[in-house]
Amino acid sequence: MTIKQKNTTLLISFFGVLILGYFLSISETLSLKKNYDNLKQQEQLYANIPKRLQVLAQKERHYDSLLKHYQITETSLQNNLLKTIDRYAIDHNIKIVSFDEPHSVFEKGKQTNSYAFRVSGDFNSILGLAYQLEQRSKFGMVKSLEFEKIKSFRTGKITLEGQFILQLVQ
Repeated sequence: MTIKQKNTTLLISFFGVLILGYFLSISETLSLKKNYDNLKQQEQLYANIPKRLQVLAQKERHYDSLLKHYQITETSLQNNLLKTIDRYAIDHNIKIVSFDEPHSVFEKGKQTNSYAFRVSGDFNSILGLAYQLEQRSKFGMVKSLEFEKIKSFRTGKITLEGQFILQLVQ
């Protein structure tokens, strides 16, 4: 064997030992290091859980108080609107004549719902209902309120009706 052959054999065996050493020990060490880093990251996440739970509980109480303040339950907005109008009608001696289906329009990336309904009663009560819906209950804005005097030919009685259009942009 010549010196060149010895050097070539030495070089090939050296690289062989390096590759063998990598596969037997270094690759295992690298995978264990990656596993260790993942476990450390999970440990940090689990350490923050009690604090995050406390913050979430505070947020839940805050949102529940907002829902209670604005009298919003888990039912739809239309049901809540009707419930608010009915409560006001009972308190102020007005009558709900009609409540139509909402009209929805999707325009410029926003959905606009319009709710049309008609009530009958005295002028101040109907105007108070408009104030109640727009300012206190925050259901949307009263887009239109039209008053109409209607005479009942059967009874000869004149009543005042208000036609509301309440609009909510979402």
